[in-house]
Amino acid sequence: MKLFIGQAFIVAGITMLSLLYPISLYNETHSTALLGLSITLNNLAVATGSYVWGLLLDKSKERYFYTILLPLSGLLISFIIFRTPFGLLGYSLVGFISALDSPLYSIILLEQLTPEMIVVGNSRLSQLSLAGNIAGSILGAVLPHFEIPLVLFALGTAINAVVIPRYKGEIREDKNERIREFKILLKPLISFSMFNLSAEIFYVMFIPLLTIYKVPSWTYFLSYTALYIVDEYVYYRSPQMVKDNELYYAFSVISLRSSIVLVLGFLVFFSINLSYGIMPVFLVFGSSYPLYSTAFFSLMFKNLSKNRGAIIGLFNAGENLASAAGSILSAIVNPHSISQAYFISFFGFVISFFMFYDYVSSVKVASSA
Repeated sequence: MKLFIGQAFIVAGITMLSLLYPISLYNETHSTALLGLSITLNNLAVATGSYVWGLLLDKSKERYFYTILLPLSGLLISFIIFRTPFGLLGYSLVGFISALDSPLYSIILLEQLTPEMIVVGNSRLSQLSLAGNIAGSILGAVLPHFEIPLVLFALGTAINAVVIPRYKGEIREDKNERIREFKILLKPLISFSMFNLSAEIFYVMFIPLLTIYKVPSWTYFLSYTALYIVDEYVYYRSPQMVKDNELYYAFSVISLRSSIVLVLGFLVFFSINLSYGIMPVFLVFGSSYPLYSTAFFSLMFKNLSKNRGAIIGLFNAGENLASAAGSILSAIVNPHSISQAYFISFFGFVISFFMFYDYVSSVKVASSA
């Protein structure tokens, strides 16, 4: 899928910036509050960008312009983070511009591939994105230099300039239908948001948890690198696994994640040190997402024809607002009592489970009526 090759380099640059800033901030300050604040601002920027970019894409026929804007913005943001005292601003801008990636490439996927090829194309897009995640995490660990993200974004710009066709897409904005769809999707949006709020608490708490367990900081980068590699395989397998079993996998992943955070909460509360054993726990928790994502969005977007950018942007915005809320909750938790954060995460997953169950039940009732 040559259309998505440039995106792999762009994602690598974004991943590198996204991982480097929070870990360096925490290493310098050892402040859970500052760590939570930085991630909160980043997530708020992603949430804002998700909806803004979705609306702009629905209103515009132009796609090529955005595929060039995305990596060029990465070049500027890299300079702000590495060469100015406004690192927090740069980290927030990383969130805003990265929010363009998902709706942009999802629309290109829908417009450039035949219906028969969309499922395969989506899997390949996810794989190339994860390849970028893997490369970015490794580069962040071994070559944390200013020049590296510049090279990645420059390559992304050059590749997109050549392989992305200069076509005019359709304007797919329909305000009345958008309002109707937003109302229908309110319950799954809340469920999806609570799912991501709870997950964000887990990911933010992973950094201080490594400190508590007294394992070196390279464990952080290695864990994410391993996760991205496992995700590659799970994303490859998920279309075949999830097909016709979407509800089973959606509910199973929510249940699995809620069990993991509940157990972690008790382990931390009773001062049981898992040491490097936390890494397989992290991998199981993280690698369950491709199954959930494939199942959830297969159900949500099966019959979506209009307002694609806005609906995708709405769910992305909900995801990142929830992640911002999860970061805030993590920030106010006492660093010496992080078990509280895991228990909050558990109750968030419970809410997600029952909101989605309520939506599924209401849809089935409406279908049978």
